[in-house]
Amino acid sequence: MFRKYICHTAFVLSGLLLSACRDKLELRPETAIDSHDAVNGETNLTLATSGNYSLLNNFNYITAYYHLVESPADNTEATGIFNPGGTRDFEAYSYNHSPALSNPASVYTNAYKLLRGVNNVIVNVPDNAAAALMQLKGENLFMRALAHYTLVSLFGRPYIQQNGNNPGIVIADKPTPPLYRPEKRNTVKEVYDLMIADLLAARTLMTTARSETAYATRDAANAMLSALYLNMGAYAKSIQYANEVINSGKYELTRGTAFQQYFAGDHSAGEKETIFCLRQLDGTGSGFYYYNQSYTVEKFAAVSPPLLALLKEGKNDLRLGFYKVLTTTSGNTYTFTTKFIQNPAANPTAKVSSPPLFRLAGLYLDRAEANAKLGNHQAALDDINLIRQRAGLSGDDLYSLTNLHGRADVLSVVLDERRIELAFEFGHRREDLLRNNLPMIRTYGKQGIPGSNLTVQTNDKRVVYFLPQNETNGVTNDLQQNP
Repeated sequence: MFRKYICHTAFVLSGLLLSACRDKLELRPETAIDSHDAVNGETNLTLATSGNYSLLNNFNYITAYYHLVESPADNTEATGIFNPGGTRDFEAYSYNHSPALSNPASVYTNAYKLLRGVNNVIVNVPDNAAAALMQLKGENLFMRALAHYTLVSLFGRPYIQQNGNNPGIVIADKPTPPLYRPEKRNTVKEVYDLMIADLLAARTLMTTARSETAYATRDAANAMLSALYLNMGAYAKSIQYANEVINSGKYELTRGTAFQQYFAGDHSAGEKETIFCLRQLDGTGSGFYYYNQSYTVEKFAAVSPPLLALLKEGKNDLRLGFYKVLTTTSGNTYTFTTKFIQNPAANPTAKVSSPPLFRLAGLYLDRAEANAKLGNHQAALDDINLIRQRAGLSGDDLYSLTNLHGRADVLSVVLDERRIELAFEFGHRREDLLRNNLPMIRTYGKQGIPGSNLTVQTNDKRVVYFLPQNETNGVTNDLQQNP
């Protein structure tokens, strides 16, 4: 089936120097390769792939995405109205959306820019290519799935609604000529089908061992498959791919002091919990991810009281170390996350953090949720207790079938633990709420700040964002807008 996709994102491929690509993953492309020239042999395909990793790690793409998926959930509390220059949309927190918002448009444009780049590599690696080229093809297939995921999670309804048969986004699975205009959006199900097909192909092609987790691998593809199948309600398959990573013997939960320092620096190499991360380097000044700015400069997005209460429920939970108490300019005291890269301007001696998109703890939690929904309650609690023990909890702070600590059921135990462990990481909390048809409830917040004391149901129109207005204006494109 011929699928059409965005034309106005026809950008040139960006690439890194070949030596930089293999020695370390840089943050920005240092050279530009024309899309017609970037397909002649392994050297150019390698350069183009490095450029695609840089497009994935673009401040205007993945950073904006973090803001759009973390701010609408119930892990954050706005300490004030924050929207300087329209560059960071407070409307994500307040649910006061419009097609003119800058961050959704930024994610949309840059995701399709990445898709153009990865497609130009994918189509130019023949099926009988050498293993090194097939590895590159697999890595680009993984990035293609990831780019589609960021788009469909923002602009398409949750998969569980209408079994994926709501409008999603325009699939981009092949290069297109410049100025090509898409005619319609694919369904959420069609997007999921493509992502799964890409990941299944990628996992068979990526056979090269990687020492740095900032590159895609078979395990990264398996981790994403586990997450997608969980969203779809295919619980046995979610467990299958989680198990493949867990049982591979290549990963282990970081413990003790190493766990306490997990988010304090670049962990793209030399530790065993990370499966795939966005590598940041000291001195680059990029990758602020908004929430780090909040606790170092603007102090905008504080930790919500319900999340803080969960963190304090156990005795001496090590995960409290990923947060700090600060006083804002108004004189009020709040708790802020420290999971993200520091702002070099405010903290010139601080180390950066490389945000993990997939890590081993998340696979245990995927498996726990799937088992809870399949009725395998003890297996689910075993995984939950493993995560809690790693966090320094023991005895009465662990769960049993006869003591769920006041929770209604095992699934509630699992979702609370996912909330604690994965807070502020790649929008997990928002996905958990949407996937489980649970409302976003804010029974907190300062009066007068939009979004405070707010409840949003999963069928609310604004749990997804409007398409950028130039995609529906009848001039640039004429796609169906979200209601």
